[in-house]
Amino acid sequence: MKYLLIVFSIVSSMLQAQETASVKVISRTQQDRVLLRWAVDQPQAWKEANARGFLIERSTISRNGEAVVPIERSMLVTEPLKPKPLEAWETLATKDQNAAILAQALYGDSFETSAPGEGLGVIYAVNEELEQRFTFGLLAAEQNYEAAKLAGWAFEDTTAKKGENYIYTITVAILAESTLIIKKGTVYSSLDDFEALPKPIGFFGLFEDNHANLSWNFNLLQELYTNYSIERSEDNSVFEQLNAAPIFSVQESNGPNGTSLSYTDSIPNNKTFYYRIKGKTAFGEVSPPSEIVSGKAQENLAFSPRITRKEIPTDSTATLYWEFDQKGNDLITGFEVHRANSDDGPFEVVKKNISNTARTTTVGGLKRINYFTVVALGKNGVKSESFAAMIQPVDSTPPLPPTELSAALDTTGILRLSWKKNSEEDLKGYRIFTANNPDVEFNEITQKTYVSEIFVDTIPIKNLNKKIYFKVKAEDFRYNQSKFSEVLIVDKPDVSPPSPPFFKRYSSNTDGIALQWTPSSSKDVNSQIIYRRNNAKTDPLWEQITEIESALDSTYTDNSLQTTGSYSYTIIAKDKVGLESSVTEALTIFWNGKEIQEEAIKFSGIVDRELRFINLSWKMKDIPIVEYRLYRGTTKDDLKLYKVIDGSSNGYNDTSLEINTDYWYGLQAILNGGRTSPIKEINLKY
Repeated sequence: MKYLLIVFSIVSSMLQAQETASVKVISRTQQDRVLLRWAVDQPQAWKEANARGFLIERSTISRNGEAVVPIERSMLVTEPLKPKPLEAWETLATKDQNAAILAQALYGDSFETSAPGEGLGVIYAVNEELEQRFTFGLLAAEQNYEAAKLAGWAFEDTTAKKGENYIYTITVAILAESTLIIKKGTVYSSLDDFEALPKPIGFFGLFEDNHANLSWNFNLLQELYTNYSIERSEDNSVFEQLNAAPIFSVQESNGPNGTSLSYTDSIPNNKTFYYRIKGKTAFGEVSPPSEIVSGKAQENLAFSPRITRKEIPTDSTATLYWEFDQKGNDLITGFEVHRANSDDGPFEVVKKNISNTARTTTVGGLKRINYFTVVALGKNGVKSESFAAMIQPVDSTPPLPPTELSAALDTTGILRLSWKKNSEEDLKGYRIFTANNPDVEFNEITQKTYVSEIFVDTIPIKNLNKKIYFKVKAEDFRYNQSKFSEVLIVDKPDVSPPSPPFFKRYSSNTDGIALQWTPSSSKDVNSQIIYRRNNAKTDPLWEQITEIESALDSTYTDNSLQTTGSYSYTIIAKDKVGLESSVTEALTIFWNGKEIQEEAIKFSGIVDRELRFINLSWKMKDIPIVEYRLYRGTTKDDLKLYKVIDGSSNGYNDTSLEINTDYWYGLQAILNGGRTSPIKEINLKY
């Protein structure tokens, strides 16, 4: 005997063919248990699995945040789960057609499917009976969790504990000698991951003549809900389910915005109805209701206005003529005229209170482009609108010139020009002009109307012109062009370094070294930098000694020198964008040092009568000395050169002495270049 079965749902990824059969598993966490659902994804393997049954192993991988090592494994069933005997299905199958479909797929002598004439079913073109049983068995189980448990395709783990994380493994109990390979399925779950079901979202309704069109996005919550039910209320309090069969998607998922479900409910006009939806999971859970959508159906007008003719008697007025069936006069209160700047709207009312028998009217205040519609106003509040008609009066008024021009030009020559968008309704675009000299005629670079307020182009920057000039015109659809905008001056980026300065002369004295140079000939120089090198050092490096914030200064005195020696100088010019010239050829100068003051010489003596000598000592701080000249006399006024001592010495013992004699000593330092220090004098009695 054959049965005619009606299918109301669809499973998702379980039906995709693969080279090797496998078990697909999903889970859902409750507050006190873990729910499991699975299926085999190929018909022959599905048949074998139903005969052999399924084994469930739970692996505890962590407990209270700590890894369980070694992993604890336990079997949750003592024998393979198989479909319950046929008589166990009787009660459920009489209540739910999905259970009857599943029982027929498992135990029926033969199997045939079709869909009802109302369009609520889904026809799957399957050629072989096994594929029919496999396909519709899975479809039915997807919609009835209790039937899935009777089939041995679902399980509830009531021994799960909070704080523990599990891996569930579902395997088919295949005999060792079987050649059929069915891969095991695994899924992670934990009681700590419980989340309450969310209410369906994106539910809205459109109420029209004698019916309500209800729709919502299926894909937003497709991971949770496999089908929906829809409920209606007349008082926003008591709701009754409308659909006898589940509402589901028959399309492949194309992302979160891919599939909308819809339902049309026939209702009487002029009465408010309230609707809400509920989702149902593959585990039989029902979601909280969605937000309520309410509305009232109203009778449509049977007639619509149609604009047949339009006239423009003046530049600011238009006369509209329209047709409207005389039979509809008693159904309307009158007409309105709506206007917009484009065919897409938005439209606004420009004339009201037009008689229901009128078929022409004149409106004023025309703009450059006008789109008009005639709207019939039904006595029941329903409106009927004509198609839009465009009216464009003669226009010789040009747009206003563009404003707020700005530009950015980088060192690669890429220009980004922008301006404020014009507000004219009939604006077509812009024309862009440029010149290297503001006093000559500007050349158009767009050649045709440019429709954006941002213009990008590449211009040459390595030429003698340091600036480039732009002007923009606005143009309307009648090809009226505005006056030029104000000229925008764009500085070209500086990519050429300035020419270097060069030294002309120098002078050296005890205060330091004075330098004089010819400045850079470049006009964009912003500063000049002088570098110095001490050639006496083992590894001399250039150091910056000053940056002169002027392009015209040409002298500088280096009075920061401390030690005598050879010094080299060079100078560079730097422009406003930081580009630096090449370095000037180094100028090397020998500096003899600063003038030595008398107080810089530390000179003292000690008389030793027991050993019969006078010890003289001296010290010169950080000054290289060639030699010392020691003077002696018995009075201050008769000092004569007594000894010449090497510059590395810092003392002398005088033994050529007479007892009871006053001695005056003078010490003079001789520096590089023959410069001499003042004579430092001391008086000692021997």
